[in-house]
Amino acid sequence: MRSFTLENNCLINIDEKRSAHGDIRTLIEAARRGEADIAILASSAYERQPGGAHLKRFADFESRMSALGLGHISLLRPIGRHGLSFHGFSIMSDEAAIERERLIFRTLFPTTPARWSDYAVSYGLDKKDLSSAAAWHWRNCLGAAQAFWAHENGGRHVFVTTNEGFARLPKKLEFANAVIMTPTQAVQVLAGDNRRIPVAGLRRQSRPVANMDFLLR
Repeated sequence: MRSFTLENNCLINIDEKRSAHGDIRTLIEAARRGEADIAILASSAYERQPGGAHLKRFADFESRMSALGLGHISLLRPIGRHGLSFHGFSIMSDEAAIERERLIFRTLFPTTPARWSDYAVSYGLDKKDLSSAAAWHWRNCLGAAQAFWAHENGGRHVFVTTNEGFARLPKKLEFANAVIMTPTQAVQVLAGDNRRIPVAGLRRQSRPVANMDFLLR
C-alpha cells in the first residue's frame, strides 16, 4: 500500500474549503476505506489558530483533527523542541537528525536562518518569545521542515503539498529520492493513472519520547 504524507497546509485547504480540498478529501476517504496509508505531522510549530493563538496540547490537536473528519489518519512525530512540539508526542533524536532537518529548512527557505536564535538576532526579536506575531514566519518555516523530516524519517512514499516551494527538494542531490506531489497528482497516482513511484530507502527511526520535550536549539 502506498503511503502519502499530507503537508499541514492541507488542513487549511480543508478547513477553508480552498481549491485543493476536494482532492485532499479523496485521499482521506481512501484511507478510511483502507486503500491508502495517509499521515500528517502533529506539531505545535505552525498550528496557529484564528486570533493568533496556537495549540499547546496534543489533545487539542486531536480534537481539531476529529472536527475536520481526520481523526482516523496517522500522526507523525517531529523532533522534540520546547514550545515547538506537543509535550509527550515528539522524537528524541541525535545531532545528525537535527542537521538533516536544518538542511531541509535551508533548502526550502534559503534566505531564512534555520536556527531560531540567529533569526531572532537578525530581526531584533526576543529569543525567549516564540509566540509573538513576528516569530510566526520562522515557526511556519520550521513546521514545513518538520513535516518533510517526519515524512522522510518514517520512510514514507509521497509527500503531498500545495506549497510549490517543496519542489526545490528533489532538485538537490541530498533529496534526490524525494517524491513531491500536489493533491491532484496524488489522487491520480492512487487511481493508478500515473507511473510507478520510486520508493526511497527507509531511514533509521529515532526513539519516540514518552513524556519529554527538548530545549530549543
